[in-house]
Amino acid sequence: MSEATPLRAFGEADGDIADLGGRTIAFIGYGNQGRAQALNLRDSGVAGIVVGVPKDRSRDEAMEDGFDVRTVAEAAEAGDILFLLIPDEVLPEVFRDEIAAHVKAGDTLVFASGYNLMFEGVTPPDGVDVVMLAPRMIGRQARELFTKGEGFYSYISVERDASGRAWPTLLALAKGIGTLRGGAFEISAEQETLIDLYMEQGFGAIFGSLVFQALSVATEAGLPAEAMILELYLSGEMAQTLTAMAELGFVEQSRLHSLTSQYGGMTRSIRLDREPLRKHLQQALDEIKSGTFAREWAAERASGYKNFSQLRDLAGAANPFSAAEERLNAAVREAQARGKGP
Repeated sequence: MSEATPLRAFGEADGDIADLGGRTIAFIGYGNQGRAQALNLRDSGVAGIVVGVPKDRSRDEAMEDGFDVRTVAEAAEAGDILFLLIPDEVLPEVFRDEIAAHVKAGDTLVFASGYNLMFEGVTPPDGVDVVMLAPRMIGRQARELFTKGEGFYSYISVERDASGRAWPTLLALAKGIGTLRGGAFEISAEQETLIDLYMEQGFGAIFGSLVFQALSVATEAGLPAEAMILELYLSGEMAQTLTAMAELGFVEQSRLHSLTSQYGGMTRSIRLDREPLRKHLQQALDEIKSGTFAREWAAERASGYKNFSQLRDLAGAANPFSAAEERLNAAVREAQARGKGP
């Protein structure tokens, strides 16, 4: 295996808010990421922010937060920098119908995901800077960390530098939303898309199935479902293990566990048949890279999400552990209430 090239990393000193001076920033979408990034940017001292949303709950929330709220088309017309923060599957249609006509040479389009760049759902017009600013954190947590003075990680890239100032603009935006406090790392929009979808469809599918099978085998053997749920995820121990991996490394974190745990885990890992897992992961990645999944997802949206709705209903109906989760949560609340006294 050849030695990989280290990711190019950026920190607080690499961004200058002054590089945004005199430019109007339009947030197209005010959901999970839109709200967090708009508030963070404003709290960083950036003026001239407008929000473009349809007449829905997000519009009311943006108005309550004190932003200049307009229609999507009006915000696109006003903005020199456009954050495109609406769902991947919806963005192509919205961009075509409400945004494209208002984008002018010298503007900057900011994508939070490389999806529509890789699969050509959106074709940015000539003369426009195209950048990606993709936080690796849900919006709520990105906002909470910002208010605490802490940072979070992001992937960033300049996909097109038509103006010659795309990098300063991108780094100023990254600083404004607070991600340079944690660190931003340069990868391409295509790489971001592959990583994102691969983790969801490759690793995520295995992880979800593993949790379910672990519960099934244990409860069939007579172990309490509530105890298994507590052990697997409700206690937060697994989350702490992942945090230790982030801080110490994948292998080194194991030293925090007992020798019994280390020996049992290592010996049983060695004998595990990894080939089916590898086959699933490779197939998932191949379908993403070839565009098979993107075409499938586009067809699903065109059908009115018929299969998706059925899958969600099926997942809920097929989960025999929901009742155990409810019982465990009730027991936890009762235990905590006792600790508070009268």
